[in-house]
Amino acid sequence: MITMNGRDPHRALTREILAQESSNTANIVLAKLQWSKEDVAYSLHIEPRTHSLSGIQVTDFLSFLGFRRSRCSFVGRGDCYVRWVGEDFDTTTFPESFDTSYSNLTDALKDLEACGVIKDQPEGWGYFSGVMSESIRYNDQISGDGHMASHVQSMKETESKDDVFLYKFTFLRNGYEKGWVIHCRPKRPPLSPELQSAFTFLKLREFQNCPEYDFEPCYWYPFPFIERGRGLNNAREANRCFDAHAQRFSPGIQKLLVANAEIKKSGFTFLPVQESEHDIEHDINMERVTTQSLPTPSENISFDVVLSFAGADREHAEKLKTILKDQGFRIFYDHDHKEDLWGKNLPDYFSKIYESSARFCVIFVSQAYKDGFWTNHERKSAIARYIRENEEYILPIKVEDVELDGIPPTIGYVELEMGIDKIAELLIKKLLK
Repeated sequence: MITMNGRDPHRALTREILAQESSNTANIVLAKLQWSKEDVAYSLHIEPRTHSLSGIQVTDFLSFLGFRRSRCSFVGRGDCYVRWVGEDFDTTTFPESFDTSYSNLTDALKDLEACGVIKDQPEGWGYFSGVMSESIRYNDQISGDGHMASHVQSMKETESKDDVFLYKFTFLRNGYEKGWVIHCRPKRPPLSPELQSAFTFLKLREFQNCPEYDFEPCYWYPFPFIERGRGLNNAREANRCFDAHAQRFSPGIQKLLVANAEIKKSGFTFLPVQESEHDIEHDINMERVTTQSLPTPSENISFDVVLSFAGADREHAEKLKTILKDQGFRIFYDHDHKEDLWGKNLPDYFSKIYESSARFCVIFVSQAYKDGFWTNHERKSAIARYIRENEEYILPIKVEDVELDGIPPTIGYVELEMGIDKIAELLIKKLLK
């Protein structure tokens, strides 16, 4: 059973199909679920109809949009992709918008794949063959920052036919590891928020002092060297991908932006929201907190929140920490306290931190968390506080559907898919009570 924000989007005391539509790529069902007179929610169920032999699938597109695969009684296949939507969701315009956006996205990624930029597929073909979804990840990594190596050779550059970007091509070698790096720089920096969002989606990495551009910032991505036996390798392929930039990189980015703009008409987005957008929305919808407005801490409390997480979930924890600290709250995040941890008896130190030094303990619940040595130590300390004081203290964020020993299943939690920005808003409201 899949749950979203603690609720099953398929089951309720009463449920009703409000609309059924079809597009070229999917069947679409809008359902109303009701648990009480005022407790009502709406879920959108999509049954993909088509797939191709290669490239991004409809299932991947749905994953980008925040849908999750689940068993489903609303669609004929018995298996759907589902997410919550608002009461006013328009199913009449959504099918065309969905198909148009998906078409532009696939065209965009074909152009970008020709340039060597290949997007991971989070769902792949599992849905169509009746097996579990299995993400497809492409090995495009080389260690380091793409610029510093024992040997760096500038190869070539491409200009003229592209009005938006400059491109340069280098070859790096570090010991036995080697490969090419494509450097991209806007002709009129900095990037707009929309372009920055597209680059983040494609995992293009920024480097602030690129020597290829007189130590100005660039965006880069790797093309690892691959031996293919009998003296063959992928050098010709790497060069061909770089040469394609003049004709296909900018058009690919443009189609990506068009695809996102189209699906935004239905209230969705697959491009990550940039900080500038977050700040504007946050300032409009939520009054900024000052340190003078924070509740007065009790004598033994050093932090408003302690964060407990596995290394695999550090990215989420760090984002939450940053938002909360920007609002003036005191957060225990291990990397911010390295000088305190140095030389300490860590089991005793962490016991004190997670049992008695904060108002709340936020736990990122995942399989990696359940399996970790230090995370289990932190959790046991937090549970000791919960049992002793029998009060609200542990705040779980479910990264994965995992049960942790000692934490009652009745404790309310939020799901990571809600988004760190929204979770931060909820936590701030709780801290201000």
